[in-house]
Amino acid sequence: MRALAFLLLLGTPALAGDASGFDPAAIDQCLDAAETQGARADCAGTGMDACLDYARQKYTGDDPDFPMANCLDASHQAWEAKLTAVYQAALEAADPPEPLRRMERSWIAFREALCEGAGDLARARCIRDETARQVALLMSLADLR
Repeated sequence: MRALAFLLLLGTPALAGDASGFDPAAIDQCLDAAETQGARADCAGTGMDACLDYARQKYTGDDPDFPMANCLDASHQAWEAKLTAVYQAALEAADPPEPLRRMERSWIAFREALCEGAGDLARARCIRDETARQVALLMSLADLR
């Protein structure tokens, strides 16, 4: 049923992102706006409202959690891509890079333990939120932007 629901979401997305309706550019816009103001905002949930509006319009199935699950997955994937890019830039700036590698491995274990045991949606939200926080932390530590 979920596969069919996903296929129903395919088509022309409402935003510049993927077929989920999530726009990954919203992440950069939030981070840029926060930096302009001299602070790091909590950008974890950015883009979710537009994604949920889009998903609820497109999805006609009987699973009430599908739009949220779809948008959390799309948001998490966008944050993971951002984390990978920021981590690579931080590694290049680190001298030596090994402490950063150890920190990142420890953080992954921390994130998994923190989010373990939650229900599907709560776990997805937890992982997404912790990934967003790690992006902000790495950006601050490496003075990236």
